[in-house]
Amino acid sequence: MAVKTITGDSAGLPAGIPSSSISPSSTVSAAPSGAPTRTPRAYVIGMPIASAGLWMAVLAPALVVLAIKVSEITTPETRAGALSLVAGVGALIALLANPFFGRLSDRTTSRFGMRKPWIVGGSLIGLGSLVLLGSATNVTGVLVAWVIAQLSFNAALSALVATLPDQTAPAERGRLSGLIGMTLPVGLVAAAYFAQLFDNAFQMAVVPGVVGTAVTLIFAFTFKDRVLTEKPAPLNLKEIAGSFYFNPRTYPGLGWAWFTKFLVYVGYCAGLLYLPYFFADHLHVAETAVPALVFQATLVSSAGTVVTSIAGGWLSDRIGKRKAMVIASAIIMMAGLIVIATSSTTDQVLVGQALAGLGLGCFGAVDVALIADVLPGSQSENAKTFGVFNIAQALPQSLVPAIAFPVITLGGYPALFIGGAVVGIIGAVLVTRIKGVK
Repeated sequence: MAVKTITGDSAGLPAGIPSSSISPSSTVSAAPSGAPTRTPRAYVIGMPIASAGLWMAVLAPALVVLAIKVSEITTPETRAGALSLVAGVGALIALLANPFFGRLSDRTTSRFGMRKPWIVGGSLIGLGSLVLLGSATNVTGVLVAWVIAQLSFNAALSALVATLPDQTAPAERGRLSGLIGMTLPVGLVAAAYFAQLFDNAFQMAVVPGVVGTAVTLIFAFTFKDRVLTEKPAPLNLKEIAGSFYFNPRTYPGLGWAWFTKFLVYVGYCAGLLYLPYFFADHLHVAETAVPALVFQATLVSSAGTVVTSIAGGWLSDRIGKRKAMVIASAIIMMAGLIVIATSSTTDQVLVGQALAGLGLGCFGAVDVALIADVLPGSQSENAKTFGVFNIAQALPQSLVPAIAFPVITLGGYPALFIGGAVVGIIGAVLVTRIKGVK
């Protein structure tokens, strides 16, 4: 899960009981021969809290701090270009960092576990980068700090999400995936809340970072991590390149799941990335009113996402039909885009946003559980594989703007939204090609 997974809402745009001392023996567990039969209760509580904390830490800069900090150190004439540079480089780093550090996490032989060193180290270095970001006095300083933040937080996020198949029983993955899916909008709202409490970029960046890092560290020091008992061979260039893909011929289920996720997010991004322009250019809303409308739309969508993230994951465990729920949730998302495309008032747009959010929450929850179900049985590359799936969610945010311009020129924003909905529905139907999962 990379920072750039926030669609349309970001500048670039997954606790147990505290212990005063953790001994090495209390954190080491033998590598399991198969999937767990029961998920520890402390993990069910702690992992979603840690996920929300990491999202909050990294979303505060992405949503608010970068723009404010760049405005403080540049002129009105140069700030847009400077912000594009920082956000663009950061997005690229996020796209590459998540699967790469996931690969390293799968190969870590620390006595403290495979995932724990990356969660702890990534969180702490990320917090330090936020201090640098808030203190920067020029664009170069902002860029360097943001690159370090993307690298470190993605290292933590990739390791954190890889604990899901490590720690959970297959029959419980949908329920927990639903909780995890809820953490992104929760982190989004929390980041916005903390940002509005302060009037300078340093506090806006550091305070959410401190809170998010604290809850992540509490989780990291209270769950029993897997330990890799056999040291893997050193990485070569071919294996490093392999961090960014898997062979769909060897793992056809993963290939179809990746393509489904990619096309659904192409459709989703087609609508949300251009929502502000739809308000201003199509509905002729005054530009001064657009930010408030975008915030309302984000709030409505996030509320729907939270509700169906929990319900969707639980229901998929209950009925055992992941693919049907992926299709249904994607259709609801794309129906929301169609409602937006045909809107003549801002209230209709909010209805469309609510539908899109409801579909997104369920899709995100069931999709993570579906991926976990089709992972190779060896568990040797779980984090790397989840990192590659993060590309399917992040890549559309880079591709859609390149495709969107000619579509908007020919048919306007409604054509873009409806076209995105068609692509998303096609992607959802492709989930039926996955074998071995209901």
